Amino acid sequence: MVSKIRLLLLSMLGVLVFSLPAEAARLLRWQFNATQNRLEFTTDSQIQPRAQLIFNPTRVVVDLPGTRLGRPMVKESVGNGIRSYRIGQFDKQTTRIVVELEPGYTLDPKQVSVKGLSRTNWALELPQPQRVGTVTSGSSSSSNGSGSLVGGDKTSISTQPVSQVTPAQPAVQAPTQITEVRQTPDGLFIRTDGETPKVRVIRSRDRKTIDIEIPEAALGGGIIPSPPAVPELGVQQAILSQKSEKPPVVQLRLKVPQDAPDWRATVSNLGGIVLLPKERPQPTQANVDSQSQPPAVSSTIATLQGVSLDRGRNQLLMQVDQPVRYSTRSEGNEYVLTLSPAKLAPQVQEPRVYVGDRVRRVTIKQQGPQSVEIRLTPSRGVSVGSIQVLNLKLLSLPLARDSSIAVTPPAVPPSGNNSPFGTTPTIQPLPGATDIDLPPLFNRRAVVVIDPGHGGPDPGAVGNGLRETDIVLDVSRQVTAFLQQQGVQVIMTRNREFDLDLQPRVDIAARANATAFVSIHANAISLSRPDVNGVESYYYGGGGKALANQIHQSILQSINIRDRKLRKARFYVLRRTSMPAALIETGFITGAEDHIKLADPAFRTRMARAIARGILRYLQ
Repeated sequence: MVSKIRLLLLSMLGVLVFSLPAEAARLLRWQFNATQNRLEFTTDSQIQPRAQLIFNPTRVVVDLPGTRLGRPMVKESVGNGIRSYRIGQFDKQTTRIVVELEPGYTLDPKQVSVKGLSRTNWALELPQPQRVGTVTSGSSSSSNGSGSLVGGDKTSISTQPVSQVTPAQPAVQAPTQITEVRQTPDGLFIRTDGETPKVRVIRSRDRKTIDIEIPEAALGGGIIPSPPAVPELGVQQAILSQKSEKPPVVQLRLKVPQDAPDWRATVSNLGGIVLLPKERPQPTQANVDSQSQPPAVSSTIATLQGVSLDRGRNQLLMQVDQPVRYSTRSEGNEYVLTLSPAKLAPQVQEPRVYVGDRVRRVTIKQQGPQSVEIRLTPSRGVSVGSIQVLNLKLLSLPLARDSSIAVTPPAVPPSGNNSPFGTTPTIQPLPGATDIDLPPLFNRRAVVVIDPGHGGPDPGAVGNGLRETDIVLDVSRQVTAFLQQQGVQVIMTRNREFDLDLQPRVDIAARANATAFVSIHANAISLSRPDVNGVESYYYGGGGKALANQIHQSILQSINIRDRKLRKARFYVLRRTSMPAALIETGFITGAEDHIKLADPAFRTRMARAIARGILRYLQ
């Protein structure tokens, strides 16, 4: 049993007992070997890195969750196709490592890896950067939240030829170099190199322009793509220029309607300037001076003439007969684009979608007399970018495929099963496990923490000759075996009998940056109530409900056991974990029916298989 009273009391007393945050890991040392293109780094305790390849410019980003740097950002030049690497504090709980390539160079993501040398030593291994004849430019897709730390996007976008691969020197020398202006989901991001920039924002008297001026700055060498207009944020045109050379000042001028909100600028601690409107205006296409921008939206009803999937440029294209207002929103896994006032042309058909496309489904409907709704369901690992206005009559939705990098854990599990940071055991395959009904796993980056309840001096529920700790440890080991056989990386909070409090279990999941957390228990009420039997599944947060429900339904589908329903509870390990978490009560030790089943090794195997199947269904 979870020992409900104990867990509820600990939940209420958590403010007193666990008011101090768990001690974060510290990044102790690092070294870049330029001849091997290998960055080694060491922490003082176990971590679970995450890594991805981000383009425009090309760079490898490695996040160390639950890790603190404890010093200002470090930046070192490298050479040989690699511009530099920098290490800084991304947020209070994450240290970020960024290795950036020189303009005109790229990497094969299949040859990039992060390998665990031990529980505290890791190596980022890069292939030799390769020269390319083009440099990415044009419309961006989704970025890293506000864009304030890495200032780029995770998608391949349209290219423009460059006259030279070796980057040119800037025409004006200054402590700060401006290298690009990118759109983010909320505004714009000015990427800089060199010293931390200074910035001032000036609104014209007629309120039609907003100037972002950066003193002691110059435009960087090479090609700097024209900054994007952001009509959905009221920016009709953006012009980047070297306002003066002596003293050097760079200016980004935003042309906006008179009633557009003011903008504010914030300097990022990892190089760059975040620009955000103080208020988000209503989406509209406004009149501008440049011929490359669409004129004001007409009051007449626009007609959507066609929708097509451009697989070459990874975008969804929408053809209209005139500029049109639009709005966007997310509903679960769906992206919804609404055009209004608009109507569907009679011949418009939904684009045909094939296996391997970046979308799973596109639907188009006339919603009322003046509104057209386009619903898009992206494929796994694909994100939908900000809408782009390509010309007067063409809209684009970029479809970015995430470029995650494999992170290989240490070959040897951490020594000592009493480690407070969990274990990654290799469980022996179970008899008959190869022909059981377990769904395949497509998300190979999933990390699942399995938490056998109680342990050591705390046996949990006791009754009818059974101890909860013995039952749940056996079930948990088998769940781990089933998941490992399907390719899931599993971390057990404990793999033997020892005492482990509640907060360390939460810490293990946080340090592992787990995809899901599942705590396994056996229930009890009283030996005087043998009539109470059945399985209960608990959750606290929204993501946990989906996880708990998949496991609960899987158990009911494959095991003859009473259903005591899916329930919401404030158990400590559910409330304090940051990822989707579920707690499963596999039956009542005190129940007349359940205690016989729980004592049966074959039943425990069926229970473990059902739990594993539910986890796999959730991960799918």
